[in-house]
Amino acid sequence: MRRLAILAAALALTSTPAHAQTAPGLDDPEANVVEALVVSARLPGPAWWRISDGDTTIYMLGVLQALPKGQAWDTGVLEHRLDGAFAVILPPEGKAGIGDLPAALALRGKLKSKEPLEASAGGLAAKLAKARATLGKGPDAYEGWSPLGAGIMMAGDYRKSVRLETAEPERTIGRLARKHGVKARPAATYKAMPLIRTAVREHSREAGLICLEGVLDEVNAGPAAARAAARAWARGDVRGAIAGPRNFQRCLLALPGMADLERKGTADEVEALSAAMRTPGHAVAVYGVRSLVARGGVLDQMRARGFEVSTPGE
Repeated sequence: MRRLAILAAALALTSTPAHAQTAPGLDDPEANVVEALVVSARLPGPAWWRISDGDTTIYMLGVLQALPKGQAWDTGVLEHRLDGAFAVILPPEGKAGIGDLPAALALRGKLKSKEPLEASAGGLAAKLAKARATLGKGPDAYEGWSPLGAGIMMAGDYRKSVRLETAEPERTIGRLARKHGVKARPAATYKAMPLIRTAVREHSREAGLICLEGVLDEVNAGPAAARAAARAWARGDVRGAIAGPRNFQRCLLALPGMADLERKGTADEVEALSAAMRTPGHAVAVYGVRSLVARGGVLDQMRARGFEVSTPGE
């Protein structure tokens, strides 16, 4: 989840300033969940899982990729667990500095198209017209771009229109970690430009159309499902939280290398957690809620390594 958000943010460099299930046949590492891990929280606020081995405990907070602006959530449990913690482990992050901007802009041509968008979008013309209207855009909006380019820009416009904050809840977690004097560090750091180059240069026409359709479906469905998932997350309803729309994830999973990036992010998180388990005491870790409970996901792998995993209901 978070790795896909990294790429989405990085791909935004190539554009001008400005959750349904994934499609059948897509390689989706998070398609299936471990039902025994999908348990609602007993404590106030979002759900926590616990990983322990006797002298070390890591409290795992499952988060969403973005929250609606103003979405309140109870941080009491988080603050309690930050007291005395030796670290806060955040999801892997991508690095794209100002020095990457020329290379990113050079890729814009790969997202351009001389063919009218309706023509290149094929059977998506009706969905495209509806999405433009939903976003208050004119009939020529997103013209001159390929399906992938149009999908990337439309996704950004949609998130702005419904006031989804991709920096939350991690920004709040980071602020509270600093307040409690706990150092926060990502599980891994990736260079963004190689991911951008692969996704943009090597994506197929079919992948571009899958991406565009995923964004169109999310725009046309409206923000109700995403907001409901955020409210469920805030009250510790895990099943409700993971039931949110995944259409934008479907878009990114269609691109070259993205399913492998998803798996790499999970593997890097598992390695970071396993290393932390060698330090006595307790720590806090943050990861995408669906990535935590997925079959073959973080908690599934930590349990396979012999660590004790407790659910939010315990």
